Amino acid sequence: MLGDLCRALVAHGLCVQLRDAIPGLTITRTGGTTLDIVGYVVVNRRKGQVSWWRVDNLHPVNDLDGAVERIIAFMAESAASNRPGPRP
Repeated sequence: MLGDLCRALVAHGLCVQLRDAIPGLTITRTGGTTLDIVGYVVVNRRKGQVSWWRVDNLHPVNDLDGAVERIIAFMAESAASNRPGPRP
């Protein structure tokens, strides 16, 4: 699931990496380093949800395309706000 989600987000132009240190994905600014992480994405298979950045950003795991769209929209909103990362 994480691999599919990672590939889909990368295909939409996000800089995404699978990390050994966390059970999920990290999203960095284009050309950024691990110090420039602006988003975390995790999958809770038990609850059947994808979550990103905050616990209230949830989407069903059985709708990968919808999750990708929502994550991309969240990242775009964050970038448009000129803040260093997504709003807490």
